[in-house]
Amino acid sequence: MDSLTQIVLGAAVGEVALGKKIGNKAMLWGAIAGTIPDLDVYQSLFFDALTANELHRGFSHSILFSIVFAPIVAWLARTKEKWSLVGFITLILGYPFLSLDNSVVRIVLFAIWLILVVITIKHSYGTHSASQRDWTKLMFWSLVTHPLLDCHTTWGTQLLWPLPYKLAWNNIFVVDPFYTVPFLICVVIALCYHRESKKRKYFNRVGIILSSIYMLWSLGAKYHTYSIFQDNLQQQNIAYTRLTTVPTPLNTVLWSATAETDSAYYTGLYSLLDDDEIIQFHKIENNHGLIEEWEEEDLINRLNFLSKGWYVVNDENPDTLVYNDARFGPMYASDTPMYGFGYQLFMNNSNVLSVTQQRPDIDEETGEQMLSILWRRIWGKNISQK
Repeated sequence: MDSLTQIVLGAAVGEVALGKKIGNKAMLWGAIAGTIPDLDVYQSLFFDALTANELHRGFSHSILFSIVFAPIVAWLARTKEKWSLVGFITLILGYPFLSLDNSVVRIVLFAIWLILVVITIKHSYGTHSASQRDWTKLMFWSLVTHPLLDCHTTWGTQLLWPLPYKLAWNNIFVVDPFYTVPFLICVVIALCYHRESKKRKYFNRVGIILSSIYMLWSLGAKYHTYSIFQDNLQQQNIAYTRLTTVPTPLNTVLWSATAETDSAYYTGLYSLLDDDEIIQFHKIENNHGLIEEWEEEDLINRLNFLSKGWYVVNDENPDTLVYNDARFGPMYASDTPMYGFGYQLFMNNSNVLSVTQQRPDIDEETGEQMLSILWRRIWGKNISQK
């Protein structure tokens, strides 16, 4: 999930693990540890887009990583806390600073970094208020809950690394304010109370309970909508080989389904607020035959591992082919489905199949149209309805 959500979850877990002993410091280090697995994004500065995507949510999102690094980070926090904080703050804010072109955002990030570093250096820290075992427990649970949460998204994680499996349960979008905002509010309120206050423990617990209930709700919504998609496919005599469903952006009310046939995908949307359970499916030719000559290439196998075999090949430009990752479901501009994440295939100067990451060029008008469609469909209105 997004960084803010992982920070909130890490802070809440840190509070449960060690809050009564070290107070707000437990939340601070829980939030930092909850962000550490996503520092694997630095790989994109050194590797091509495909390799970086393969490595993302790999080792750093595994149980093994949490076991190995929990005592190391715990030792740093306990014995070298001040400079460890400076280092982790730099790493956490450094990637967006380096990767974003927006100068205003860069200035803001630098200002935040400078303020946090000055506060950290001036603050006096007690290094032995908790044992190494206590700190290790805090770090382990803050680290491991990060990939456990990410398993619920469509991208998934290699939780069992080095086994080559990505666990993805597809029941929550990577950014969902209904999960994050109530959780954040409760954690901030808890932060304002003394470490031994019963209210601090109460509000932190309420945040964890509310977020967990919402996660259970999303699983229930997925199960319910999945059966509705199945029934519609059967009633419309669409013979499919497999079916996947995912929540649409920012919510768990509107769901997207993709059913695979021999040569095409059937995609549809269903909102829990729809007046009926009749789903209109769009047929999308998968065009797998366009890359049939390369199907044994290692590059195609790598792409298929990432997409789990859910892909659509576009040949709108006669000189290039685009391998679209179809796991996340299509986006809708008007009533035309389109994909937002893919790779352009081409032969390099050495006549070797290569890729570059491809994103659709969406102008402001199209973006607003897509958000409008999303909003209307969430509320049970057809795409054409105002």
